[in-house]
Amino acid sequence: MSHILIAGLGDLGQSLAQRWLDEGHQVSGIRRQSAAPAGVDLYSQDLAADTVLLPPDTVELLYIIMTPSSRDEAGYERAYLTAPLRLLDALGEQQPLPPTVFVSSTAVYGDADGDVSESTPPSPTRFNGKIILAAEQELSTRTVMSTVRFSGIYGPGRMRLLRQVDRLREGGEMPKASFTNRIHSHDCVGLLKHVGERFLARDMPPGVIVGTDSAPSPNLEVLNWLARERGTPLDLPVPEQVPGKRLRSEYLRDGHYSLVYPDYRQGYQQVMASLASE
Repeated sequence: MSHILIAGLGDLGQSLAQRWLDEGHQVSGIRRQSAAPAGVDLYSQDLAADTVLLPPDTVELLYIIMTPSSRDEAGYERAYLTAPLRLLDALGEQQPLPPTVFVSSTAVYGDADGDVSESTPPSPTRFNGKIILAAEQELSTRTVMSTVRFSGIYGPGRMRLLRQVDRLREGGEMPKASFTNRIHSHDCVGLLKHVGERFLARDMPPGVIVGTDSAPSPNLEVLNWLARERGTPLDLPVPEQVPGKRLRSEYLRDGHYSLVYPDYRQGYQQVMASLASE
């Protein structure tokens, strides 16, 4: 069994930790808060400010799953640059750095139009994408690393689009038409575990993987579908020509990992079923 360190125990990190624990692995975690799944050795701290606390046992696989404490430029720099670099510096003083899985974002592709995949050069236009790309580049010079760039994550507890449907139903302003891309949180966790398994098996994954489902779609089309599923059609007009990037994962297309929810319709049916059962 391997020792896995997960820096960042939000909903993705906690679910990932549980999957590794269920297979009998040793899992340590780092987060600012003091709660963690049972069985995780937690080292509660702010990696961007506190003295870095690390488990004494050799770490064989590292995940970095950062969430900014604030959505401004300073918050992103602390989360994606300061915290991970301080972690690697401290861990590197203790042992050879382990292979690392870094959770990134398709924000690094900026406002590109048309098909976008792992082979598309990143071209961020906003500070968040620029900072995350800088983190990818800096971290990859220090350790063997695979970066997973996720598109819009949805799933239980992530209700942004459903809330948007409610606002539109109440007369809210219709958003501008654009292509959107998403991935279910269950598949995020599954893909992250798969990449980690490849590292532990000495089967080197690629340096960059796009994590997105197979159904990039106009945002208004998605909102119309959600509204119909909830019994309150919106009938928003969808233009024939819609701008925006259509994300494609070459890694998933080539069959390295199979999504449980390859289409947002399947994924949101699961989300709405879980809401109905509460």
